[in-house]
Amino acid sequence: MARRKVQRRLPWWREPRLHRALRTLLLAAALIMLVVAGQGAVTYLMEPDTLPVRTVTLEGELRHLHPDTLSAVVTPHLQAGFLALDLRQMEASVQALPWVRGVWLRREWPDRIVIQIEEQVPVARWGNDALVNQYGELFHPALSEAPEGLPFLEGRQGRQRQLMERFLAVQARLADVGLEVSGLREDARRSWVIQLEDGGQVLMGRGMDTDRLDRLVRMYPRLEAHRDHPIKRIDMRYTNGIAVAWQSPERDGQ
Repeated sequence: MARRKVQRRLPWWREPRLHRALRTLLLAAALIMLVVAGQGAVTYLMEPDTLPVRTVTLEGELRHLHPDTLSAVVTPHLQAGFLALDLRQMEASVQALPWVRGVWLRREWPDRIVIQIEEQVPVARWGNDALVNQYGELFHPALSEAPEGLPFLEGRQGRQRQLMERFLAVQARLADVGLEVSGLREDARRSWVIQLEDGGQVLMGRGMDTDRLDRLVRMYPRLEAHRDHPIKRIDMRYTNGIAVAWQSPERDGQ
């Protein structure tokens, strides 16, 4: 007669399911402790006094942006500390300065912030409230901060590059007869006026008519030889000739 096998039940504390549940609970508890510890460590590191910014390094040559102006914008952001410092906000604050064309910031462990600045390079005045940079872009610093001797341009916004190119061409062409050009204006109808260094003006009419400019170069030496007073205005808008107005003797004697 065959014997029946009797299965013995394990005690409850040795049940595999219980062991698996305990391991899961222990793992979850360990993870929670790690998260809490990590949060505490992050909170500690983000405190301004834990990792303060000790050094700010400036890269880029500054000719017009005053260091005190830059410092006044940057310093409030540094109070947040090395890790908590919001580089984007700080970058936006520096970018808002009128003499700044571009700015890039980076952290260098453990306590340095590097600020790289591309400063605006003025090449001309634009109207009464702006300057033009070397890319034909307008920017708006205090005009009292602009360097002396910049040419004066005036026209519709968006025409800066074209007027600057025209100014350079006219300046080079008229230099051949000793005429110094200080500026250029273009009205809404694209009629343009050459402003001379001595206060005189040359009315050129619409468009870039090189024939008129060549005629001025040919005729100016004769005007120069026979004039008694400085030229007030030369009107080149005629087909074959020019009209000249002279400054009054009273103005000449001032």
